This record gives sequence, structure tokens and C-alpha cells, in this order.
Amino acid sequence: MPRQLKTFQPSQRKLPFSELQGDIPDEGHQEAFELLYSEINKFLKDGICRKAASSKKSLWKLKHPKEFLSFARMVARPGADGEWEKLLRSRPYRCALLSGVMMMMLEKHVFSDLLFGAGPEHAELLRMEDNSMINVEGFRRTALRADTNRVYLEATGGVPPLFWKRVDKITAQIVTLLSPLSAALGEDVPSPSSYQALHDIVALAGWLNLAIRLSPKITVFEWVQPGETYQHSHLCVGEEKTPSSASYDKIQDHRSRTRVMISTAPKISRHAHAVKGYFTGTATYEVMQPHVVTYTGGYTDWDDKLEVPLQNHISSRFPLSSIGLLSLVINAVRLVALLSLVGVLGLMVFGAGLSLPGRDLILLPIRLSFRSLKWWLNMILRHSEVNAQFKVVNTSWSWK
Repeated sequence: MPRQLKTFQPSQRKLPFSELQGDIPDEGHQEAFELLYSEINKFLKDGICRKAASSKKSLWKLKHPKEFLSFARMVARPGADGEWEKLLRSRPYRCALLSGVMMMMLEKHVFSDLLFGAGPEHAELLRMEDNSMINVEGFRRTALRADTNRVYLEATGGVPPLFWKRVDKITAQIVTLLSPLSAALGEDVPSPSSYQALHDIVALAGWLNLAIRLSPKITVFEWVQPGETYQHSHLCVGEEKTPSSASYDKIQDHRSRTRVMISTAPKISRHAHAVKGYFTGTATYEVMQPHVVTYTGGYTDWDDKLEVPLQNHISSRFPLSSIGLLSLVINAVRLVALLSLVGVLGLMVFGAGLSLPGRDLILLPIRLSFRSLKWWLNMILRHSEVNAQFKVVNTSWSWK
């Protein structure tokens, strides 16, 4: 945690813990998740997405935490042009990507808890109970967990004992996750108001966890994978307006298809055990549609495969246009070195039978090597070209 954050003392958000004594309806879950998503977007637009990137250095090659890069790979990919950099340089794309990163972090560190903020003894009890019922039908398992949690919260006054301590910890973790990018964009330390807004977001997510874990219904989070075909069931919050000319021409040679570039929020569904007469089944309520940003890509998955994964983009030290040329030069040097070695060994073995002066005998492999190198350099200069294309992408789209 940055040293400056230790001086921040955010206030505790007023949350309706008393409403958790009853069962929160599906519509209540929907309103709460919509509020959570809108607060995340406002936090990002007022902070890390407010300024344009002024540095020419790659924003991906900062010292990002591994978890940040892992989340980024899972929620985003470049469009048909393969440009990773625009996802952090363009403010709308940056906001969309970071929204997905924050939602995924909250899912991992908040929503996945069997009861957010529970003490260690109760948390262990829930884990043991869950493991012992691994083969039991899902609705029976969630119903038993909900009953166990209700009894526990009655003894703790309706609020888990470590709730606010966990909120403080995860708030600091999110700040640390975003700190390299924030510093590169001129936002070294969040302001007290920004930190308070983030603290409120985590607190709301924690309250939602309690609402989920006190209900016998099953809540499922499903993420749309980057590169998947866009479906009408997805909520498109942005799109790549103008693909770069080179990639667009390539796509137009074949049939194109709208695909997902950034997954900013998952599909969230609640499943309830339903009985109608002699029949039993499952009733499903969609709490939130998957939110996505789209691009125009290849028609088939093979045509649209990602040529440069994020890890390769981060680890590369050279521009992509120089990699092929560099590889050719390295191969040429290797071949010349091999010819030199073969020449030296051949002269050592057969040199005694040649009527060459000693000085010429020594210089012969070197002359052959230089001639080979000269030939390779001519081939490289003749057949290689480096193209510098300046691409302008219109990323003007608005958040709802």
C-alpha cells in the first residue's frame, strides 16, 4: 500500500443491512448491480480516465502487477488492427478495459466469498460445509449455506465482524493494481474524494455479496470472451468506429463479423428452484446483460485469430515492423558463421594438399565469409521493406 494511503480514513457507507433480514427480490439485485456498474464508470472517468496519455512510452510495459495483466488478458483484445496500445491510450477504451478489470477483481475478491467479512471460524465452517456437500444438488447446498449465514449474522448484529476491514483491504489492493498506470498518467495518488468513492464501491459490492449468500437462489457470473461473435443478447456500450485502412481492406476481402473487443461487465443471472404441479425446474432471472465494446473482425475464428498476444507485446523490445528484418539479419550471421567454421575445418583437413602460401591459406575462410555476408546484405536490402503506417482510429462513443 502506498504510504500516503495510510493517512486516509474513509467514512463507512450507509448500507441497508436491515433489509438483508428478508430476501432481496431479483429487481433489487438488478438495481444494486446497475448502481455498482455506474459508480465504477464514474470513478474511472473522474480519475484515471480523465487525462490523455502524453508519454510516448508504452503504457503496457510499465511495472504492472501480474494480476492486472491477467485480468486485462481476460477482458480485452485489440481490434482487427492488432494494436494493444490504443486500448490504454484512448480514454474511452481505457475506461472500458479498466471497468472490466475492476468488475473481475470484485468478482474474485468479493463476490466469490462464501460470506464477505466473516470471521475466520465461520469462514472455515462454510468451506468445510461446502466441501462436504460437493456432490449435493446445487439448490440444496445454497439453501443450507443461506440458513447457516442467517444464524451467524443474527449473532453478529447483522454485519459480519470483518466486513469493513475487508473493504479497507480490497480498496487498497485496487489502488495498488492501478497505481503504475495512474502514475504514468499524472495521477500519482488518488485524492481523498476519489479514494472515498472507491471505498464506497467496494462496500456496495460487499453488501451485494451478503444479499447473494443469504439467498437460496444461485447467482452466476458469465464473462463474454474477447474475440467472440457479438450477440443481440449483449449490451454494446461502444464500438470501433473506423478500422485502420490496412486491416479494414484485409477484412473486406472476406466476409466480416462484429466481434467483442472489450468485455466490461459479465452476464449476471439468478436461478431459482421452481415447482409447478408435478414438474420441477429452474426459473432464471437476468440481473445484468453482458456489457461489451465491439469491433469489425474476420468472419471465421481462424481469420480473426490474435496474432500478437498481450504477453508477447509486453516482452518485445522492437517495433513489430522491425522483427522480421532483425530475424533475417540474425539468420544471415548464423549462416556466415557456419560457413566460416566449415571452411576452417576443411582447410585444416585438406590444406596440406593445396599449393597455397600460408598467409593465403589463413585468409581464405575470412574472404569467403565476407563475400557470403555481402551477398546476404544485398538480398536483405533488395527484398525487405519497412512500412510506417500512421493509423487514426475514431474512438468517439459515449457511456450510458
